[in-house]
Amino acid sequence: MKEEISAISDIRDYVLKLKSNNDQKKNEIVTLNEKVKSLNSEIKEFQSAIDEMNEQIKMLKLAKKIDGEDNSSSKEVKLMINEMVREIDKCIALLNK
Repeated sequence: MKEEISAISDIRDYVLKLKSNNDQKKNEIVTLNEKVKSLNSEIKEFQSAIDEMNEQIKMLKLAKKIDGEDNSSSKEVKLMINEMVREIDKCIALLNK
């Protein structure tokens, strides 16, 4: 009888340890999921900053070409202006919808 009680006690202790480990793992998962969300948000912020900087670079190149600081052909300037006009046309089309 004592052996059975001891076995039950051992099983109970083992189950409690498993439950404790399970709770710890659940907490770790929640913490890691929060970290993932935070990092994804940070990635989006960095990506928007990169996009903004790329636009600034494009505008600076256009300004240099228009000012004549860059000795490249006027064909590139025309292409960049045409691209900007197409983007403006897309925006106007979206506004008209």
